[in-house]
Amino acid sequence: MNNSVRISYTITSLVFSLSCSLSVANAAIRAPEPGELLISEVMANPSAVSDRQGEWFELFNPTVDSLVLNNLVLSDNGSNNHQINAANDLFINSGQYFVLARNGDSNINGGIAADYVYSGFTLNNSADAIIISSDGIEITRLEYSSGFVKNGKSTELVSLPGEVDDYQTTPDLQTYGAGDTGTPGAEGSSELKVSAVPVPAAIWLFASGLIGLCGITKKS
Repeated sequence: MNNSVRISYTITSLVFSLSCSLSVANAAIRAPEPGELLISEVMANPSAVSDRQGEWFELFNPTVDSLVLNNLVLSDNGSNNHQINAANDLFINSGQYFVLARNGDSNINGGIAADYVYSGFTLNNSADAIIISSDGIEITRLEYSSGFVKNGKSTELVSLPGEVDDYQTTPDLQTYGAGDTGTPGAEGSSELKVSAVPVPAAIWLFASGLIGLCGITKKS
């Protein structure tokens, strides 16, 4: 779905009347393309609660659009597989964080507010992968090995492009809920930004004299 803003104005002189209009597309609500979702934080080994209750990971949307999460598939390099199947439209807005968790009850999951609860998908404490795909097309992937996971501490993305070396253990001062270290659903120690987008061609036309966008009529 696209929304748009329409800009119109008229310039009138003694001889001519110049009428111009311009439509500019606003943010869309759409499915993500490859590379348009970031795995921004991972808690694979909580300490305050069990892994079964307290595992979670977080996504960040760096685009200017709202990205639909329904029907995306979570998997690893093994047998784990879960298709997001929320009853209502599920999307992540531009510049927002989104928490996916094994348990949605904040009273027993370590105190996180989960945006979505999955099943059939677990995070190993030694080596594993988080793969998100749509209709067989990979959207994003994080593969980690021994040393990536720390007991009671999440691991956060601190730089791009989002390879395993771009993550670090979340600082001790950033705790949540029952006391584990992490920032589920919020900005971590490194600010992730929305990507800049090219100026629409229509804007360049507007700035260059409104070529093809204006009508000039001679006053009678």
